[in-house]
Amino acid sequence: MKLSVIMATYNEDLRFLKSCIDSILNQTFRDFEFLIVIEPGEKNEMYLDNIAAADSRVRVLKNDKRLGVAGSRNRAILESSGEYIAFMDGDDYCAPDRLEKQLSFLENNPDISVVGSNMYLVDKDNVIIGERIYPELHKDIKNYFLVTMAVANPSIMVRRSDMSQVGFFDNKLFKAEDFDLWLRFLVKDKKMHNLQDKLVFYRTHPNDNKKRGHIHYKNYFAALKKHGKFIWPFYQRLTSLLLFFVVSNVSNSFLDYLLNLKIVKRIKNIRMH
Repeated sequence: MKLSVIMATYNEDLRFLKSCIDSILNQTFRDFEFLIVIEPGEKNEMYLDNIAAADSRVRVLKNDKRLGVAGSRNRAILESSGEYIAFMDGDDYCAPDRLEKQLSFLENNPDISVVGSNMYLVDKDNVIIGERIYPELHKDIKNYFLVTMAVANPSIMVRRSDMSQVGFFDNKLFKAEDFDLWLRFLVKDKKMHNLQDKLVFYRTHPNDNKKRGHIHYKNYFAALKKHGKFIWPFYQRLTSLLLFFVVSNVSNSFLDYLLNLKIVKRIKNIRMH
């Protein structure tokens, strides 16, 4: 199998889940398996079973106990067979040529381990309200990781061979397991690239900042402290460590205020329409 698409979902809004799954099943590149991992008590289980019955590319993996996002993704990776692995989140959706473009890029650039893309930001009605732009080249991606995520997890395609070398998601780093994983790729000197096409439509929610909360930034700090010394010299990572330490310890109301500042959106290359 050339490609595995994996997704962990739990009680997603059915409208969003349908948009997501339709966007994967209607890709211009069609030769893939689609592994969807669900937790016990999943409200959309019957819908997902029907999708799997109608399309042989879809497999629904049902956890016997709650594994969380990281554990569920890890299970899907272990049970998948693709040479390449693409990640997806249940409330986002893709451009129809996403898989084709990313697979072609990795096939033509054997030195690149991870390829992501830029994203449109959409609201609950699929209206485009903004965009998020990521650095294209590896050297810029590496430096960008000092202040924020330099790749978008639901836009990622990665080589299985590299994932086997680096390891999977750390389920102890709740809400920062993706940041930790990509830092470990940098430690192993695995190269990354972001296509400048907007290949993912990322669902924004009014309470995104509150959903992340302090644990998100505390675990960012923990991951940066653990892996940063193998990636950047001390003078480069000192400011970032201080920044994440402060952000993870301010009050919830002040944290929400900070994350909504225009300068923070500019740092993250978020452009609202």
